[in-house]
Amino acid sequence: MALDLPAAQVAATVVLNLSMAALTGASLADRWLHASSSHWAMRNRVSLRRVGLVSVTTALLTYMAALWLEAASMAEVALSQAAPAIDAVLTATHYGFSWKIGLVALAVVTVVTTLRWSPQRGPVADLVRLAAIGAFMYTRSMVSHAGAGGDISWAMAADWIHLVLISVWVGDVLVAGFVTLRHLPGATGQDGPERAQYTQALSNSATIALAGIAITGLISAWRGLGSLENITGNPYATVLLLKLALVAIAAALGGLNRFVVMPRLLAGLRAPGAPSSKQEQRFVFILQVESLVLAGALVFAAVLSSTSPPGAG
Repeated sequence: MALDLPAAQVAATVVLNLSMAALTGASLADRWLHASSSHWAMRNRVSLRRVGLVSVTTALLTYMAALWLEAASMAEVALSQAAPAIDAVLTATHYGFSWKIGLVALAVVTVVTTLRWSPQRGPVADLVRLAAIGAFMYTRSMVSHAGAGGDISWAMAADWIHLVLISVWVGDVLVAGFVTLRHLPGATGQDGPERAQYTQALSNSATIALAGIAITGLISAWRGLGSLENITGNPYATVLLLKLALVAIAAALGGLNRFVVMPRLLAGLRAPGAPSSKQEQRFVFILQVESLVLAGALVFAAVLSSTSPPGAG
């Protein structure tokens, strides 16, 4: 049975985007916990380093696989026969040019994530890692619909910012829901205030990211659709609307956490004498559901990236 190359490319894009989101979320969480000294914070910094290593390794392997899939697609051959075409893709195509830049960026992220840094050099390492992640995201925009007008344009800038902010939002809730805030004990001693500070930073980051996503998403959607007449009746619009529906659900879940659950949670965390385990469990559960919804949105985003927009012409 022959491999469905378009489906495989979409799957690779989903895995790559999820890996980069987890890496971004782990990097931000580690930065927020950098000055914390509680047992909870120190334990999570170890976990976050593991998440970073797994994420960047997965991203590298998927990135290599994506090149192989692209070579097979361009040469119109079976995957097993694509090896000879890889050199041509790397040396004679725009995809290959952007892929090589992305590989360098991923290599930098890998080195920074793998090495153990002293507390004094930690901020510099974090900055380098986040900058390299941003550079990698730019190479993804270079091979997107936005890159059709050149590697430097307003469309490219909007698409790049959109990708970065999506990684921030997805990474924030994914890491918090399944790593840092999972299985929390009752707030005691120094843990409570530091967890409250982390939760506030998480919420602020996700809120800012969502606001930026809304703006850049409108720009990207308008560029792709071309006119209001194209909002229905074509595959691109259908996938876009499905993606937007999931994003809206995720945003509603985030709003529920921020405006309903979080105020009581923070009050409990800042007052160790008043345990807030129920609020913590509710907060984490909503984060986990939000993560799954966003993962679904990433699937539709990957399909969207391989679907020709009606406004392309």
